[in-house]
Amino acid sequence: MTETALAAGLGAAAEPPAPEPSDSAATVDELPLVVAPRDEATPVDPDAVTSDRDARASQPLDGTPAGPEDLPPVDDDAPVVADLVDDAAPDRVVTPPVDTADVQTVGVTWPAGVEAADLAPRARSLTDGQWSPWSDLEASDLAPDAGGVDAAHQLRGGTDALWIGDADAVQLSFAGTADGGPADMVLALVGSPEVEPDAPTATSAPATWRGDDATGGGATVVQTADVRTSAVAPASVAAPRVYSRAEWGARAQACAPDVARTLLAAVVHHTAGSNAYASVAQAMQQIRNDQAYHITGRGWCDIGYNFLVDKWGNVYEGRANSGTQPVIGVHAGGFNTSTVGVSMLGDYSSTTPSAATQESVARVIAWRLASYHRDPMSTVGYTTQGGENSRFGPGTIALPVVVGHRDTAYTACPGNGGYAVLGAIKSRARALIGAGFVNPATTTTSMGIGGSVSVTGGVITGASWSLAVTDTRTGIIVQRLNGSSGASGGGTIATWDGKVPAGTAAGPGTYRLTLTGTYGATTLVPYETTVTVTGSQNPPTVAPVPLVGDLGFVPVDPVRVLDTRPSAGALGPASRVDVAVAGVAGIPGDAKAVALTVTAVHSSTITHLRAWPAGRTMPNASVVNSDPSRAAAGAVVVGVGGQGKVSLYNQAGSVHVVVDVSGYYTTSSATGFQSLSSAARALDTRSDGGPVTPQGRRTVQVAGVGGVPADATAAVVNVTSIGPDGQGYVSVLPAGATAGTTSTVNNNPGRDTANRAVVRLAGGKIDVAVGGATQHVAVDVVGWYGPSARARFTPVEPVRAFDTRSDGGALGAGETRRLALATGAAVPPTADAVVLTLTATQPSARATYLTAWGPGARPATSDLNTGENRDQAAHVLVRPDNGGLSVFNNLGSTHVVGDVFGYFAQ
Repeated sequence: MTETALAAGLGAAAEPPAPEPSDSAATVDELPLVVAPRDEATPVDPDAVTSDRDARASQPLDGTPAGPEDLPPVDDDAPVVADLVDDAAPDRVVTPPVDTADVQTVGVTWPAGVEAADLAPRARSLTDGQWSPWSDLEASDLAPDAGGVDAAHQLRGGTDALWIGDADAVQLSFAGTADGGPADMVLALVGSPEVEPDAPTATSAPATWRGDDATGGGATVVQTADVRTSAVAPASVAAPRVYSRAEWGARAQACAPDVARTLLAAVVHHTAGSNAYASVAQAMQQIRNDQAYHITGRGWCDIGYNFLVDKWGNVYEGRANSGTQPVIGVHAGGFNTSTVGVSMLGDYSSTTPSAATQESVARVIAWRLASYHRDPMSTVGYTTQGGENSRFGPGTIALPVVVGHRDTAYTACPGNGGYAVLGAIKSRARALIGAGFVNPATTTTSMGIGGSVSVTGGVITGASWSLAVTDTRTGIIVQRLNGSSGASGGGTIATWDGKVPAGTAAGPGTYRLTLTGTYGATTLVPYETTVTVTGSQNPPTVAPVPLVGDLGFVPVDPVRVLDTRPSAGALGPASRVDVAVAGVAGIPGDAKAVALTVTAVHSSTITHLRAWPAGRTMPNASVVNSDPSRAAAGAVVVGVGGQGKVSLYNQAGSVHVVVDVSGYYTTSSATGFQSLSSAARALDTRSDGGPVTPQGRRTVQVAGVGGVPADATAAVVNVTSIGPDGQGYVSVLPAGATAGTTSTVNNNPGRDTANRAVVRLAGGKIDVAVGGATQHVAVDVVGWYGPSARARFTPVEPVRAFDTRSDGGALGAGETRRLALATGAAVPPTADAVVLTLTATQPSARATYLTAWGPGARPATSDLNTGENRDQAAHVLVRPDNGGLSVFNNLGSTHVVGDVFGYFAQ
């Protein structure tokens, strides 16, 4: 088994629907076979039958008793006993003739692990009164690789199957030994009717053999092949006409064979059966019989070969899916994995395969190997575990990409005639491929930030190439390199220095490298692999600046100040990025705080993001919690730190980060804030208008409704996505504004998700836009900004206000708990509203929600929606109640954490 297959693991091939049972199905009759010890054998009297079988019939088949060959056939299920001395070869024992009506293929099997080759079995057949010469029944050198599906079955040793066609009887001969044959030997008689195929049955070559193309040559490349990411390779060389399994009447597989991750080489065989088949129908009959013998007699999943080629050059699919996947066959013990076994139907011990057969074998090899970047004239590094009859023990060898079976095992296969044309087949296969990358691989599969990786390999003929580097999570091509290479036996083709065109290093994550190329009018088969970038990013800390309070608010249409996706700037574990928010994107340089929507996209693991004024001490507070199953957005109002920046931190794994500003705070603005004593529901599609469909939007009146004055310029809203039918999002934006790329809520199928946002009012209205999935939406207004509001904002360095994990324990189902704001939260008693991040952690219920409020009765709205194994943070504004607030948990139990980011006061 190859090192490649061991590293990548194996998968099961999916058997296509089995053909409907038909009259062409092969059957196997297994007769017990006994080989008697030599000294117990009975000499034959030419004039009398002395075997204990002589009563079975009074006349031999040809009517003239002359020796053991004239004994009558045995036509029942009694044991077939080789206990007669062959008068022409006294050192051998023979069986009586065995009736082979409706039988075309025979074989002998014995228990696995038994050495039976010394018996040197032979067979001859009787047709129209004439016995054929004795043919060697060679002990099969086909065996499954250890550890695979085929090897897990009740395997038996045995001979190769022998095609006897329409013979009337068969007789077996064995070398006489003192011990006789092993116990539990079986004579397998395989038969199926001859059925004319539906497809054309031309007995001429499917393509012309061009000897002038069959020279070739080239440098040898010895290199361990790379692991493919998919079991299905792109096609490059046109497939030959292949008779499908349904066309030749295959039976269903006994089990689904294993599938490797790549093809490294091709092994050429012959079936060692008779060449006397006279039509495509008989060729198919022989293949059906071989499959039945392999499954029933030998215990394999299916016929052992991936493809077979008859003497006219017709190609037949062997194991199911061999044309689309690297299906592991049973054709070369120790070398089955990651090879394609192509067997010529017949015996080529002394016969040279026809030009048509050679052409088709070459076409199959070129078709299958070109997709995996193999050069038929080259070599690959192949790691084998060794195997029965193998020439090699466990280890790695330089294996020619195209070999005869005898190159890997002690066998005559594919016969002297077949082996003599192997060089021509290799050259023709290479000519058919024409141009390509050979054994491409990468110098590393993992590198640190700013590292480099090269694609190495050989190049047939030459190529103009392009290397595209794609962030696998976003699908964005972050770098493209172009160049050219001449014909090469190996070396570096292209190198990525780990950077994007702007000159910055790509962040942690997995990147797909796709190498494409052309040579003249020929398009080379692309090579594709992945490399993982690891590490953390923490730039020098900026100098802190004092936080300024007593700030008024200026709403803006959402503007994006950070998106790590186009620049491949994903944050790694324990990593920080400082984002400029003042003096950019229309936000003035004197902004002292900003209202942000922070979105975590394509998280590689469970993680959270934190936000704080740059230069200050990083808090424990999370503003967004995310995992690989979802994008997650969180709102936050945070003070502007040194250099006009806000710092963001990623806790674990790798994550892309998007930051949008929906407003800013300055000392010069006269716009204040006013929280509502109770949230006012502005929209609930469950009772008003029905769910919103993708790309749909609803306009919602906010100013002048539910306690919000007519002169309000912006609103603080809680937006809840309810019961989405798929992945989707909700965006709130000024009425009539063009929908941008900013989402307020990102959701998963069936999960209620909420988030808070500050949105500018246009004509006193907002729009609710939905993308990706149909969903209900609820919008609750919790506060508003305008010239008549008096509360102004003061940011603070984020500080933890309460944490039930260390104080009080989890909130139970239906529980309301008053939670005091810690002294260090620095919220004055006169504050109109406290700005905090409320986090639910370790929730036990499949779905629950939290509501936070100050004085009075609990509002009928939620501030945070979450569920089992989903930590969730939400931005909330709550009017304090004597230095504290109340929190309600709906279902199950959950811990609650609160972190203060600032407050509003008059």
